[in-house]
Amino acid sequence: MSRLLASPIALWICIAYLAFGFVIAMIWNFPPQLGHLMPKWLEHWMYPVDKTNLDVLRFAHFLALAAITVRFLPKDWPPLKSIWLRPLILCGQHSLEIFCLGVFLAFAGHFVLAEVRSGPLMQVVVSLAGIVIMSAMAWVISWYKRSADKDGKKGIGNADMAGGSL
Repeated sequence: MSRLLASPIALWICIAYLAFGFVIAMIWNFPPQLGHLMPKWLEHWMYPVDKTNLDVLRFAHFLALAAITVRFLPKDWPPLKSIWLRPLILCGQHSLEIFCLGVFLAFAGHFVLAEVRSGPLMQVVVSLAGIVIMSAMAWVISWYKRSADKDGKKGIGNADMAGGSL
């Protein structure tokens, strides 16, 4: 994979795909001004974009972003070790748990915005509260796993580990 990701052709394909996605997003956001730029055959092929399942266009967008990130961001980049990015790294290490928490927080945040207030300031407060809660939960999960590993209970397997036993 490293040779493919290092090739200039792959880089330009990824950049072109992301630029195409940007143009499509601008057409969605400004239909009166830019709607005429979308060919009808492309519109019929592309829409509706499936948000429930993993749509192939969304997956290609993710792969293009990942390829560009891997190419330009070295894995030993010093800011990745900074204390400011630690919450993001912890959330990524526990992505399934944090995703499940995020689903619950989305409903809770919607409830707060619908029942209390939905102004811009409240939206920022709800978003920041969600980020803090998810970061705190990722830290708690990491702490719990570290403390369970320190206990050294040999008879209990780790269900998190591939091939682990219960």
